[in-house]
Amino acid sequence: MIVKKERCRNPRTVNEAAELLLSDLLIQHLNTLSQMNDQEFELLCDHVTPFLNDEFKIWQGNNDLLESCYRSTKENSVDPARVILNRVKEMLTNFNGYLVIT
Repeated sequence: MIVKKERCRNPRTVNEAAELLLSDLLIQHLNTLSQMNDQEFELLCDHVTPFLNDEFKIWQGNNDLLESCYRSTKENSVDPARVILNRVKEMLTNFNGYLVIT
């Protein structure tokens, strides 16, 4: 049986999920994302949120990530995937060509 690599495990926190998303993007994508205005970011979120819910299994048993999303926001009715995307945007706010992901 092939054991899944550590990279394939589901993230447990908002920061882990955001870092995982950022690590999969090319520098051009990071730059574009960091320069999006609020309206463009809203459109991106509308399209990406369903995929994140599925990819990170937010509603299919990844309770650690779900709890982390709810702890990360004061809003009660926010979509957990949106919390992750907001964290990605926050991480890129001061993006200057160098991003260190730990």
